[in-house]
Amino acid sequence: MIKINLKSIGAKIILNVFIMAIAVYFMVQFAKTGGDIFETERAEIKTRQDNVEIYGYVFINEEVIYSTSGSSVNYLLENGKKVGKNQLIAYSHQTPADFSMKDQITALTEKLDILNQSNVNLELVSPNIERINGDISSIYADMVRNIEKGKTNETAKNRNELLILLNKRQLITGEVSGRSFENTIASAEEKKRQLESQVAGSGIGSREIYSNKAGIFYSRTDGYENSFTAEAAKTLDFNMFGELIEKEPDINIINNALGKVAYDFNWYLVCKTEKNKTIDFTVDKLYNIIYPFSSNKTTESVLIKKIESTDSDEIILVFETAAIPVDFDFSRKQTVRIVFNEISGIKVLEEAVNKIEKEDGTSVEGVYILRGNQVVFRELPQNECLGKFDGYYLYLEPSKRKENGSGKLQLYEDVIISGKNLYNGRAVD
Repeated sequence: MIKINLKSIGAKIILNVFIMAIAVYFMVQFAKTGGDIFETERAEIKTRQDNVEIYGYVFINEEVIYSTSGSSVNYLLENGKKVGKNQLIAYSHQTPADFSMKDQITALTEKLDILNQSNVNLELVSPNIERINGDISSIYADMVRNIEKGKTNETAKNRNELLILLNKRQLITGEVSGRSFENTIASAEEKKRQLESQVAGSGIGSREIYSNKAGIFYSRTDGYENSFTAEAAKTLDFNMFGELIEKEPDINIINNALGKVAYDFNWYLVCKTEKNKTIDFTVDKLYNIIYPFSSNKTTESVLIKKIESTDSDEIILVFETAAIPVDFDFSRKQTVRIVFNEISGIKVLEEAVNKIEKEDGTSVEGVYILRGNQVVFRELPQNECLGKFDGYYLYLEPSKRKENGSGKLQLYEDVIISGKNLYNGRAVD
């Protein structure tokens, strides 16, 4: 016969009930205090840009400067610096040592140009690795075709573009660290500086070189200075543009010029792209154009001309600007991003928006903010909403609201994005 110990069973039941009561107590207390824990985000202005990335060609009036004696040059001013009319810009001479150092300086200049164009700031830019891989394949195919056709100059140009893209891919994928890349650039710049100092010390038998026009000086030429001019940009059509971008560079300029002066501050960017139903480029409208080759510097440019093809869906866009940012890269062909839509407003996360019912029975949307130790409701009317994007809304900033507008959210207020039991006027311990 099995004996049942009733006292033991009763003690266990009492113990279990006691443990459950304690658990319920702590759960209730957590629920009470947990409702007072809020997560907030500061209400700040956010600018959203919609842009399209395409290739652009630079058209600018430039005077080519040739050496009057010798090919070894000691420059007296840096690239991108302003120069006056009849200003001394360089010495030229022909010692064997000068030739050797000039070749080294030229090679280092080209190397630095490639490295600087490759140096992607991943904190500012979110590169499209798929696009870069596609461009690499396209340029490689162009190189093969140019080799087959005997176009060695185009092959060399494609080689530099390919190196830039390969370097960018290594930085984006982490194969090469940004710090290592910066060290390589610094080392090349120091070596170039040392060589230029040596050339500066060997000025015996040198000839003085002066600029004929005032403008901005560049020591490098690409052979297209007499083709991609301001006048050409103003008179372009599809046939002329096609001929220009297929044209071989002027070998005489490449081999004999020591630099050039961009003497007309109005310059042009010409782009050919496909028509896009979602983008309506408008003549005489001002556009922001971003230049990745120039550390994402932006210029305001007016679309002065839009040329539509009669036998395809392509269009040519001609932009004009007088803006020349510091350390700007005027590479003849480069990737640009044209901003076709820009919206600025107060950023409000989607999860922060609440709908409440007013005393008159109507409902309004808005957010709760934490002001001191009090929860306050701020109305956000639909007519002040600029748009919904990836998980957030943009609303009119206070300075742009109508005087009788109902929007109440102010800049830099702490918007509650998570919390329980929210209502207007609630005190928070």
